[in-house]
Amino acid sequence: MKKIAGISLIAAGLLLALIYVGDYAALRLRIRRNTAYGTVTVRVYYAVQEKNGRTEYVFGSMQDQSCVNSVFGHQGQRPCWYLRRHPEQQVEI
Repeated sequence: MKKIAGISLIAAGLLLALIYVGDYAALRLRIRRNTAYGTVTVRVYYAVQEKNGRTEYVFGSMQDQSCVNSVFGHQGQRPCWYLRRHPEQQVEI
């Protein structure tokens, strides 16, 4: 039973690595076609910890944030589908 679980875990890891590499290759093709990057408008708000243990939220303005059109985040940017689903970005202070 342990052997089957180990093999299944290794196979799942290899499959995930293969999907990631394929996503990166597709991103490189999109870079050549100039369709790899997009922008999403997000609202930034700041969570300020107060001395009494409470948190004060200060809402900022709407900002355009660049993203990559891929399944996973690459090149230090988040995927566009994630930013569209999470349009509010919290910054803790």
